Amino acid sequence: MSTSELFARWHDKPEASTSRPALMGTRHMASAGHYLAAHAAFRVLEAGGNAVDAGCAAGLALGVLQPNIVQVSGVAPIMIYRAAEREVTTISGLGPWPKTASAEFFREHHGGVIPTGLLRTIVPGAPAAWILALQRFGTLGFGDIAADAIRFAGEGFATDRFLAGQLAAHTATY
Repeated sequence: MSTSELFARWHDKPEASTSRPALMGTRHMASAGHYLAAHAAFRVLEAGGNAVDAGCAAGLALGVLQPNIVQVSGVAPIMIYRAAEREVTTISGLGPWPKTASAEFFREHHGGVIPTGLLRTIVPGAPAAWILALQRFGTLGFGDIAADAIRFAGEGFATDRFLAGQLAAHTATY
């Protein structure tokens, strides 16, 4: 089916109306919470990587581009559907709580509530999840998928209003 035929089928549906243009592709597509993360994923696909490679590239890039939402030192739960096998694989991407963080400690010292800040922190799980996903299902190496995140961190990027506002609003807690 041609791109114009795909667009015609999509455009005729009333629920498809939007104020933004439809994005379509004939080879692959990438979407992320920040346009540069989507760009990183797309570049990986253009380089011959697969969807897992692209997803890991986008996740790493988001850790640089939207550190107020996504953190390389955070979590990265991953679900992978392999169509040929008709199988879903999950990688928890959640690090464990430190051994000394017990329910008893939080009941005794914080009224049973986990406070904001350092005590809410788990051992980072995102890096291990991305590496495991790449080892099991990826086609490119870690350096290949990390290249854009490294570039954004080293060379900088334009800060959007949302990130600037979040940084200003939370300066004291960051």
